[in-house]
Amino acid sequence: MDSIKDLFITGYGPSSSHTIGPYKACEYIKNKYKNVEHVSVSLFGSLALTGKGHGTDNIIKRQFENTDCKVKFIKDRVVRHPNTMEFVFTSDGKTYKEKIISVGGGTIITSDNKKNKKVNIYKEKDMTEILSYCKKNNISLYEYVIEHEGEEIKEYFYDILKTIEHNIENGINNEGILPGKLHVQRKAKILYEKAVRRGINNEDYLVMAAALAASEENAAGEMVVTGPTCGSCGVIPGVVKFLRIRNYDDEKIVEALIVAALVGKIIKSNATVSGAVGGCQAEIGSACAMGAAMVVYAFNGGNVKIAQAGEIALEHSLGLTCDPVGGYVIIPCIERNAIYAVKAITSAKLSLLIDPTSEKIHFDDVVKTMYETGKDMKAEYKETSKKGLSKVKLH
Repeated sequence: MDSIKDLFITGYGPSSSHTIGPYKACEYIKNKYKNVEHVSVSLFGSLALTGKGHGTDNIIKRQFENTDCKVKFIKDRVVRHPNTMEFVFTSDGKTYKEKIISVGGGTIITSDNKKNKKVNIYKEKDMTEILSYCKKNNISLYEYVIEHEGEEIKEYFYDILKTIEHNIENGINNEGILPGKLHVQRKAKILYEKAVRRGINNEDYLVMAAALAASEENAAGEMVVTGPTCGSCGVIPGVVKFLRIRNYDDEKIVEALIVAALVGKIIKSNATVSGAVGGCQAEIGSACAMGAAMVVYAFNGGNVKIAQAGEIALEHSLGLTCDPVGGYVIIPCIERNAIYAVKAITSAKLSLLIDPTSEKIHFDDVVKTMYETGKDMKAEYKETSKKGLSKVKLH
Protein backbone atom coordinates (compact mmCIF):
# COMPACT_ATOMS: atom_id res chain seq x y z
CA MET A 1 0.00 0.00 0.00
CA ASP A 2 1.10 3.56 -0.65
CA SER A 3 0.63 6.59 1.64
CA ILE A 4 -2.53 6.99 3.67
CA LYS A 5 -2.66 10.71 2.86
CA ASP A 6 -5.04 10.26 -0.08
CA LEU A 7 -7.85 9.23 2.26
CA PHE A 8 -8.04 12.80 3.57
CA ILE A 9 -7.46 15.42 0.88
CA THR A 10 -8.82 18.94 0.53
CA GLY A 11 -10.72 20.08 -2.53
CA TYR A 12 -13.90 21.63 -3.82
CA GLY A 13 -17.15 19.72 -3.34
CA PRO A 14 -19.57 18.26 -3.98
CA SER A 15 -17.85 15.08 -5.20
CA SER A 16 -14.33 13.71 -4.92
CA SER A 17 -14.72 11.71 -8.13
CA HIS A 18 -16.82 14.30 -9.99
CA THR A 19 -15.17 17.58 -8.94
CA ILE A 20 -11.83 16.96 -7.20
CA GLY A 21 -10.83 14.26 -9.71
CA PRO A 22 -11.71 16.40 -12.77
CA TYR A 23 -10.04 19.40 -11.10
CA LYS A 24 -6.83 17.37 -10.80
CA ALA A 25 -7.26 16.11 -14.37
CA CYS A 26 -7.36 19.70 -15.65
CA GLU A 27 -4.29 20.55 -13.57
CA TYR A 28 -2.52 17.55 -15.09
CA ILE A 29 -3.33 18.72 -18.62
CA LYS A 30 -2.25 22.31 -17.94
CA ASN A 31 1.02 21.23 -16.30
CA LYS A 32 1.94 18.70 -18.97
CA TYR A 33 1.03 20.82 -21.99
CA LYS A 34 1.80 24.51 -22.28
CA ASN A 35 -0.38 27.05 -24.10
CA VAL A 36 -3.47 24.82 -23.99
CA GLU A 37 -6.38 26.10 -26.06
CA HIS A 38 -9.66 24.92 -27.64
CA VAL A 39 -10.37 22.24 -25.03
CA SER A 40 -13.19 19.73 -25.52
CA VAL A 41 -13.93 17.41 -22.60
CA SER A 42 -16.19 14.39 -23.02
CA LEU A 43 -17.61 12.84 -19.85
CA PHE A 44 -18.76 9.23 -19.79
CA GLY A 45 -20.56 6.86 -17.43
CA SER A 46 -21.44 8.26 -14.02
CA LEU A 47 -19.67 11.51 -14.87
CA ALA A 48 -22.09 12.02 -17.75
CA LEU A 49 -25.20 10.88 -15.89
CA THR A 50 -24.74 12.94 -12.71
CA GLY A 51 -22.10 15.43 -13.79
CA LYS A 52 -24.52 18.35 -14.08
CA GLY A 53 -25.80 17.90 -10.54
CA HIS A 54 -22.31 17.24 -9.24
CA GLY A 55 -20.94 20.35 -10.92
CA THR A 56 -18.35 18.55 -13.04
CA ASP A 57 -18.77 20.89 -15.99
CA ASN A 58 -18.45 23.93 -13.73
CA ILE A 59 -15.19 22.79 -12.16
CA ILE A 60 -13.69 22.02 -15.59
CA LYS A 61 -14.72 25.38 -17.04
CA ARG A 62 -13.36 27.11 -13.94
CA GLN A 63 -10.00 25.45 -14.53
CA PHE A 64 -9.98 26.56 -18.17
CA GLU A 65 -11.63 29.92 -17.54
CA ASN A 66 -9.44 31.80 -20.03
CA THR A 67 -9.62 29.08 -22.67
CA ASP A 68 -12.25 28.08 -25.22
CA CYS A 69 -13.68 25.07 -23.37
CA LYS A 70 -16.64 22.80 -24.14
CA VAL A 71 -17.90 20.01 -21.89
CA LYS A 72 -20.00 17.21 -23.38
CA PHE A 73 -22.04 14.63 -21.47
CA ILE A 74 -21.91 11.35 -23.42
CA LYS A 75 -24.57 9.21 -21.74
CA ASP A 76 -25.01 6.39 -24.26
CA ARG A 77 -21.46 5.05 -24.59
CA VAL A 78 -20.27 2.08 -22.53
CA VAL A 79 -16.89 2.59 -20.88
CA ARG A 80 -14.73 0.29 -18.78
CA HIS A 81 -14.67 2.66 -15.82
CA PRO A 82 -17.76 4.73 -14.93
CA ASN A 83 -15.72 7.89 -14.21
CA THR A 84 -13.96 8.32 -17.55
CA MET A 85 -12.98 11.67 -19.10
CA GLU A 86 -11.54 12.33 -22.54
CA PHE A 87 -9.73 15.61 -23.20
CA VAL A 88 -9.15 16.76 -26.79
CA PHE A 89 -7.22 20.02 -27.10
CA THR A 90 -4.61 21.97 -28.99
CA SER A 91 -1.25 23.07 -27.67
CA ASP A 92 1.22 25.08 -29.74
CA GLY A 93 -0.75 24.28 -32.88
CA LYS A 94 -0.86 20.51 -32.32
CA THR A 95 -3.90 18.44 -31.34
CA TYR A 96 -3.69 16.02 -28.41
CA LYS A 97 -6.00 13.53 -26.75
CA GLU A 98 -5.80 12.33 -23.13
CA LYS A 99 -8.06 9.81 -21.42
CA ILE A 100 -8.20 10.23 -17.64
CA ILE A 101 -10.09 8.17 -15.07
CA SER A 102 -11.30 9.46 -11.70
CA VAL A 103 -11.17 6.37 -9.50
CA GLY A 104 -12.66 7.83 -6.32
CA GLY A 105 -11.49 9.90 -3.38
CA GLY A 106 -9.97 12.46 -5.76
CA THR A 107 -7.42 10.02 -7.21
CA ILE A 108 -6.93 9.99 -11.00
CA ILE A 109 -5.27 7.63 -13.46
CA THR A 110 -3.52 9.28 -16.40
CA SER A 111 -1.42 8.07 -19.31
CA ASP A 112 1.66 8.99 -17.28
CA ASN A 113 0.85 7.19 -14.03
CA LYS A 114 -1.15 4.27 -15.47
CA LYS A 115 1.91 2.07 -15.84
CA ASN A 116 3.84 3.52 -12.94
CA LYS A 117 3.86 1.37 -9.86
CA LYS A 118 2.96 3.18 -6.68
CA VAL A 119 5.56 3.30 -3.97
CA ASN A 120 4.66 0.55 -1.53
CA ILE A 121 5.27 2.16 1.83
CA TYR A 122 3.47 -0.71 3.54
CA LYS A 123 4.41 -4.29 2.74
CA GLU A 124 1.35 -5.62 4.59
CA LYS A 125 -1.71 -5.61 2.32
CA ASP A 126 -4.69 -6.09 4.64
CA MET A 127 -5.85 -5.76 8.24
CA THR A 128 -4.94 -9.35 9.13
CA GLU A 129 -1.32 -8.89 8.09
CA ILE A 130 -1.08 -5.47 9.75
CA LEU A 131 -2.50 -6.74 13.05
CA SER A 132 -0.05 -9.63 12.95
CA TYR A 133 2.87 -7.24 12.35
CA CYS A 134 1.75 -4.95 15.18
CA LYS A 135 1.36 -7.85 17.59
CA LYS A 136 4.78 -9.22 16.71
CA ASN A 137 6.39 -5.80 17.23
CA ASN A 138 4.18 -4.79 20.17
CA ILE A 139 3.03 -1.51 18.57
CA SER A 140 -0.28 0.24 17.99
CA LEU A 141 -1.82 0.90 14.57
CA TYR A 142 -0.88 4.55 14.99
CA GLU A 143 2.75 3.61 15.73
CA TYR A 144 2.65 1.30 12.70
CA VAL A 145 1.88 4.28 10.44
CA ILE A 146 4.53 6.49 12.04
CA GLU A 147 7.10 3.71 11.68
CA HIS A 148 6.41 3.55 7.93
CA GLU A 149 5.66 7.19 7.03
CA GLY A 150 7.60 9.11 9.66
CA GLU A 151 6.67 11.71 12.26
CA GLU A 152 6.26 14.37 9.57
CA ILE A 153 2.94 12.87 8.51
CA LYS A 154 1.41 14.33 11.66
CA GLU A 155 1.76 17.86 10.29
CA TYR A 156 -0.35 16.88 7.30
CA PHE A 157 -3.10 15.63 9.58
CA TYR A 158 -2.94 18.69 11.82
CA ASP A 159 -3.81 20.70 8.70
CA ILE A 160 -6.61 18.25 7.89
CA LEU A 161 -8.06 18.66 11.39
CA LYS A 162 -7.92 22.44 11.05
CA THR A 163 -9.86 22.30 7.76
CA ILE A 164 -12.43 19.87 9.17
CA GLU A 165 -13.17 22.13 12.12
CA HIS A 166 -13.30 25.13 9.81
CA ASN A 167 -15.96 23.29 7.76
CA ILE A 168 -17.99 22.56 10.88
CA GLU A 169 -17.82 26.18 12.01
CA ASN A 170 -18.78 27.54 8.60
CA GLY A 171 -21.57 25.02 8.12
CA ILE A 172 -23.12 25.71 11.50
CA ASN A 173 -23.08 29.46 10.84
CA ASN A 174 -24.40 29.34 7.29
CA GLU A 175 -28.07 29.22 6.39
CA GLY A 176 -30.32 29.46 3.35
CA ILE A 177 -30.98 27.27 0.33
CA LEU A 178 -28.37 24.94 -1.15
CA PRO A 179 -27.48 25.38 -4.85
CA GLY A 180 -29.40 23.45 -7.48
CA LYS A 181 -32.93 22.61 -8.53
CA LEU A 182 -33.89 20.73 -5.37
CA HIS A 183 -34.17 23.93 -3.26
CA VAL A 184 -33.12 22.15 -0.05
CA GLN A 185 -32.69 24.30 3.03
CA ARG A 186 -29.56 24.03 5.14
CA LYS A 187 -30.35 22.34 8.46
CA ALA A 188 -27.06 22.29 10.42
CA LYS A 189 -27.51 25.72 11.98
CA ILE A 190 -31.16 25.01 12.82
CA LEU A 191 -30.32 21.70 14.53
CA TYR A 192 -27.37 23.17 16.40
CA GLU A 193 -29.32 26.18 17.67
CA LYS A 194 -32.28 24.06 18.73
CA ALA A 195 -29.99 21.77 20.70
CA VAL A 196 -28.27 24.68 22.45
CA ARG A 197 -31.46 26.71 23.02
CA ARG A 198 -33.39 23.82 24.48
CA GLY A 199 -30.49 22.73 26.62
CA ILE A 200 -30.52 19.27 25.12
CA ASN A 201 -27.45 17.66 26.65
CA ASN A 202 -27.24 14.94 24.04
CA GLU A 203 -24.05 14.27 22.12
CA ASP A 204 -25.98 12.87 19.17
CA TYR A 205 -27.55 16.24 18.32
CA LEU A 206 -24.20 18.00 18.19
CA VAL A 207 -22.58 15.14 16.28
CA MET A 208 -25.37 15.24 13.68
CA ALA A 209 -25.16 19.03 13.46
CA ALA A 210 -21.41 18.82 12.74
CA ALA A 211 -21.93 16.12 10.12
CA LEU A 212 -24.70 18.14 8.46
CA ALA A 213 -22.52 21.25 8.55
CA ALA A 214 -19.63 19.65 6.65
CA SER A 215 -21.96 17.88 4.20
CA GLU A 216 -23.86 21.07 3.46
CA GLU A 217 -20.61 22.93 2.82
CA ASN A 218 -19.74 20.15 0.41
CA ALA A 219 -23.10 20.40 -1.38
CA ALA A 220 -22.50 24.14 -1.73
CA GLY A 221 -19.23 23.44 -3.57
CA GLU A 222 -16.99 24.78 -0.82
CA MET A 223 -13.52 23.52 0.11
CA VAL A 224 -13.88 20.33 2.17
CA VAL A 225 -11.90 17.29 3.27
CA THR A 226 -12.63 13.90 1.73
CA GLY A 227 -13.30 11.20 4.26
CA PRO A 228 -12.74 9.08 2.19
CA THR A 229 -14.91 10.92 -0.40
CA CYS A 230 -16.77 14.21 -0.62
CA GLY A 231 -20.11 12.41 -0.54
CA SER A 232 -19.17 10.93 2.85
CA CYS A 233 -17.23 13.96 4.13
CA GLY A 234 -19.60 14.62 7.07
CA VAL A 235 -19.01 11.41 9.02
CA ILE A 236 -15.50 12.18 10.25
CA PRO A 237 -16.38 15.78 11.27
CA GLY A 238 -19.24 14.32 13.30
CA VAL A 239 -16.80 12.01 15.06
CA VAL A 240 -14.33 14.88 15.57
CA LYS A 241 -17.14 16.84 17.24
CA PHE A 242 -17.87 13.86 19.48
CA LEU A 243 -14.23 13.65 20.57
CA ARG A 244 -14.17 17.40 21.24
CA ILE A 245 -17.25 17.04 23.44
CA ARG A 246 -15.33 14.35 25.33
CA ASN A 247 -12.45 16.86 25.75
CA TYR A 248 -9.84 15.14 23.60
CA ASP A 249 -7.00 17.43 22.50
CA ASP A 250 -5.56 18.07 19.05
CA GLU A 251 -2.79 15.50 19.43
CA LYS A 252 -5.11 12.61 20.27
CA ILE A 253 -7.58 13.51 17.54
CA VAL A 254 -4.79 13.76 14.96
CA GLU A 255 -3.54 10.33 16.00
CA ALA A 256 -7.10 9.01 15.68
CA LEU A 257 -7.39 10.55 12.19
CA ILE A 258 -4.19 8.76 11.17
CA VAL A 259 -5.63 5.45 12.35
CA ALA A 260 -8.86 6.21 10.48
CA ALA A 261 -6.87 6.88 7.32
CA LEU A 262 -5.10 3.53 7.68
CA VAL A 263 -8.46 1.75 7.95
CA GLY A 264 -9.72 3.61 4.88
CA LYS A 265 -6.52 2.79 2.98
CA ILE A 266 -7.02 -0.91 3.58
CA ILE A 267 -10.53 -0.64 2.14
CA LYS A 268 -9.41 1.45 -0.83
CA SER A 269 -6.50 -0.88 -1.62
CA ASN A 270 -8.48 -4.10 -1.37
CA ALA A 271 -11.88 -2.92 -2.60
CA THR A 272 -13.08 0.59 -3.50
CA VAL A 273 -14.28 3.85 -1.96
CA SER A 274 -15.99 5.01 -5.16
CA GLY A 275 -19.78 5.29 -5.26
CA ALA A 276 -19.74 4.80 -9.02
CA VAL A 277 -17.95 1.46 -8.55
CA GLY A 278 -19.32 0.10 -5.27
CA GLY A 279 -22.40 2.13 -4.42
CA CYS A 280 -22.78 4.21 -1.27
CA GLN A 281 -21.59 1.30 0.89
CA ALA A 282 -18.12 2.07 -0.51
CA GLU A 283 -18.37 5.73 0.49
CA ILE A 284 -20.47 6.07 3.62
CA GLY A 285 -19.70 2.51 4.78
CA SER A 286 -15.97 3.18 4.57
CA ALA A 287 -16.39 6.52 6.34
CA CYS A 288 -18.37 4.81 9.09
CA ALA A 289 -15.63 2.21 9.57
CA MET A 290 -13.00 4.94 9.69
CA GLY A 291 -15.01 6.93 12.23
CA ALA A 292 -15.55 3.89 14.42
CA ALA A 293 -11.80 3.23 14.38
CA MET A 294 -11.17 6.81 15.50
CA VAL A 295 -13.40 6.46 18.54
CA VAL A 296 -11.92 3.14 19.66
CA TYR A 297 -8.39 4.49 19.28
CA ALA A 298 -9.28 7.56 21.35
CA PHE A 299 -10.84 5.29 23.97
CA ASN A 300 -7.58 3.26 24.08
CA GLY A 301 -9.42 0.17 22.93
CA GLY A 302 -6.42 -1.43 21.22
CA ASN A 303 -5.71 -2.73 17.73
CA VAL A 304 -8.06 -5.71 17.70
CA LYS A 305 -10.96 -3.59 18.94
CA ILE A 306 -10.26 -0.97 16.27
CA ALA A 307 -10.50 -3.63 13.57
CA GLN A 308 -13.62 -5.04 15.20
CA ALA A 309 -15.29 -1.62 15.28
CA GLY A 310 -14.47 -1.11 11.61
CA GLU A 311 -15.91 -4.51 10.81
CA ILE A 312 -19.17 -3.77 12.64
CA ALA A 313 -19.55 -0.39 10.96
CA LEU A 314 -18.87 -1.69 7.44
CA GLU A 315 -20.87 -4.89 7.92
CA HIS A 316 -24.01 -2.91 8.69
CA SER A 317 -23.51 -0.64 5.70
CA LEU A 318 -23.46 -3.44 3.12
CA GLY A 319 -25.76 -3.05 0.15
CA LEU A 320 -26.23 0.73 0.35
CA THR A 321 -27.01 2.12 -3.08
CA CYS A 322 -25.78 5.43 -4.46
CA ASP A 323 -28.86 7.05 -6.02
CA PRO A 324 -28.54 10.82 -5.59
CA VAL A 325 -31.73 12.68 -6.47
CA GLY A 326 -31.20 14.88 -9.51
CA GLY A 327 -27.50 14.04 -9.47
CA TYR A 328 -26.98 16.39 -6.52
CA VAL A 329 -24.97 15.31 -3.46
CA ILE A 330 -27.88 16.38 -1.27
CA ILE A 331 -30.68 13.76 -1.04
CA PRO A 332 -30.11 11.30 0.61
CA CYS A 333 -26.42 12.12 1.03
CA ILE A 334 -26.49 14.92 3.62
CA GLU A 335 -28.80 13.24 6.13
CA ARG A 336 -27.02 9.94 5.58
CA ASN A 337 -23.77 11.52 6.78
CA ALA A 338 -25.46 12.63 10.01
CA ILE A 339 -26.94 9.18 10.63
CA TYR A 340 -23.69 7.34 9.92
CA ALA A 341 -21.63 9.66 12.09
CA VAL A 342 -23.76 8.53 15.02
CA LYS A 343 -23.59 4.95 13.74
CA ALA A 344 -19.79 5.08 13.71
CA ILE A 345 -19.78 6.02 17.39
CA THR A 346 -22.34 3.32 18.17
CA SER A 347 -20.25 0.72 16.31
CA ALA A 348 -17.21 1.71 18.37
CA LYS A 349 -19.11 1.45 21.66
CA LEU A 350 -20.53 -1.92 20.64
CA SER A 351 -17.10 -3.29 19.77
CA LEU A 352 -15.84 -2.38 23.23
CA LEU A 353 -18.58 -4.51 24.79
CA ILE A 354 -18.01 -7.64 22.69
CA ASP A 355 -15.48 -10.31 23.55
CA PRO A 356 -13.09 -10.31 20.56
CA THR A 357 -12.60 -14.08 20.85
CA SER A 358 -16.29 -14.54 19.99
CA GLU A 359 -15.94 -12.68 16.70
CA LYS A 360 -17.00 -14.76 13.70
CA ILE A 361 -16.53 -12.22 10.91
CA HIS A 362 -13.29 -10.31 10.43
CA PHE A 363 -12.63 -6.89 8.93
CA ASP A 364 -11.01 -8.23 5.77
CA ASP A 365 -13.99 -10.54 5.19
CA VAL A 366 -16.36 -7.57 5.18
CA VAL A 367 -14.12 -5.51 2.89
CA LYS A 368 -14.09 -8.37 0.38
CA THR A 369 -17.85 -8.81 0.71
CA MET A 370 -18.47 -5.10 0.19
CA TYR A 371 -16.45 -5.17 -3.02
CA GLU A 372 -18.24 -8.26 -4.31
CA THR A 373 -21.60 -6.72 -3.43
CA GLY A 374 -20.66 -3.58 -5.33
CA LYS A 375 -19.72 -5.58 -8.42
CA ASP A 376 -23.04 -7.45 -8.27
CA MET A 377 -25.04 -4.23 -7.82
CA LYS A 378 -26.75 -2.98 -10.97
CA ALA A 379 -25.02 0.00 -12.52
CA GLU A 380 -28.24 2.02 -12.25
CA TYR A 381 -27.83 2.02 -8.46
CA LYS A 382 -24.23 3.26 -8.53
CA GLU A 383 -24.15 7.06 -8.87
CA THR A 384 -26.13 7.23 -12.09
CA SER A 385 -29.46 8.66 -10.79
CA LYS A 386 -31.25 6.14 -13.01
CA LYS A 387 -33.06 4.08 -10.39
CA GLY A 388 -33.87 3.85 -6.69
CA LEU A 389 -34.56 6.93 -4.60
CA SER A 390 -33.39 9.20 -7.39
CA LYS A 391 -36.49 8.33 -9.42
CA VAL A 392 -39.01 9.14 -6.67
CA LYS A 393 -41.22 12.11 -7.51
CA LEU A 394 -40.45 14.86 -5.03
CA HIS A 395 -43.26 16.52 -3.10
